[in-house]
Amino acid sequence: MASASSSLLSRFWNWMTGTIPEPTIRQRGIQVLKIPPDGSAPHVVLMDTIDVLDEGNVDCFLVHIPDFRSSWGTGEGFHWRDVAQFEVRDQRLPELNGLYIGWRSFAMDLIPLSEHTDFCGDAFFVKLPLWENDEYGAVYEDFSITFVQSSMYGIMLEKMHDR
Repeated sequence: MASASSSLLSRFWNWMTGTIPEPTIRQRGIQVLKIPPDGSAPHVVLMDTIDVLDEGNVDCFLVHIPDFRSSWGTGEGFHWRDVAQFEVRDQRLPELNGLYIGWRSFAMDLIPLSEHTDFCGDAFFVKLPLWENDEYGAVYEDFSITFVQSSMYGIMLEKMHDR
């Protein structure tokens, strides 16, 4: 109980002072699909996740997200991000079923807009099970590159552009 109350006090203090705490690493080596801005092929990379619960951004419901700061920087490029979700069910290839979440930065003044993707810098996708979160937030699954060859990939890119 003491750690829960200190966590609440810490969150309240951060809210009152307007400070954003440095995210902590929650999970290591999750598979993330990276879409480079230079038009090269999307590929799976391994990333650690960081805690974003206290940040209050659009993705704080996940509690921890992949650490995109190496691509977008630690400032506004990282903090000005948007997220889109897409559920895939009843596929012939069961490894495609899941909840896909994509991120893009919208820091157009800081990160150049790609002529190949129309995103600012890299865009990223992860896969989660359809049903599962735990008390520590998102539960990430391995990302199958097969998703990129499926029709769902194009639909997910459209959802990202509509944000």
